[in-house]
This record gives sequence, C-alpha cells and structure tokens, in this order.
Amino acid sequence: VLDIHLQLLLEDVEQVKVEGISDGKEMVSKWLVGNDCLARWVEDGRWYNAIVDTVFESSPPGPVQYLVTFTDYGNSEIVIDDDLAANVEGIPGDQLDMLDENVERSDLLPTLVSEQVTRKPLVR
Repeated sequence: VLDIHLQLLLEDVEQVKVEGISDGKEMVSKWLVGNDCLARWVEDGRWYNAIVDTVFESSPPGPVQYLVTFTDYGNSEIVIDDDLAANVEGIPGDQLDMLDENVERSDLLPTLVSEQVTRKPLVR
C-alpha cells in the first residue's frame, strides 16, 4: 500500500520527467538504487539513515531526484543530491547538529575504512 503523500510525490516527478524529455539531455546520477546513505528530510532539515529506492533521471537544468526510504522510521521522501551524503563527513559542517540520534558519528567511533554498500531497496 502506497501512502497518499508518496503517491503525490511520484506523480509530480513523473510529470517533470515527461516535460523534461524533450531536449534529450539527461543529468548523471551520483547514487544507485540500493545505496545506503544519509538523507536530509525536508520537513525538519535533519539527517537520517536512508536507502536509495529509485533514481529519477532529469534533464538540465533540473537536478536528478531520488526516492529514499528512511530506514530507521520507514517513511519515504524524494530528495536531490544536496540532500544526500555517504557518511557524516559528507554533511556540511554547519548541519552536524541536525543529525538524527540513530546516525553513527565517526568522531565518536574508532576510525574505520567505510565503503558504499549496495543492497536491495525496501519493498512495500
């Protein structure tokens, strides 16, 4: 079952995709479906653990958009590249106080070499 908020977001993206196809140029995506990431939720500006579920390619000047699911809470949002980070180090310094309590802070943990992990997206 798809909640109405998510359905409306997807309809908006589909409309943009249809309107943006005319010039044939597409923006390149930095993220792949299944990538674990940190994503900023538009409602409160906080950064949460997330997974990329869908990549919506777009034509310039529009940004590539991503449907992400916030893994600790189960809700979804459509975001752009500026709202995604691979880890805490990728978040702008002035926003580090906006981390969700479930996000692991590398400055509080021993230094580990981290890789981008790809896994299957959550299915509803």
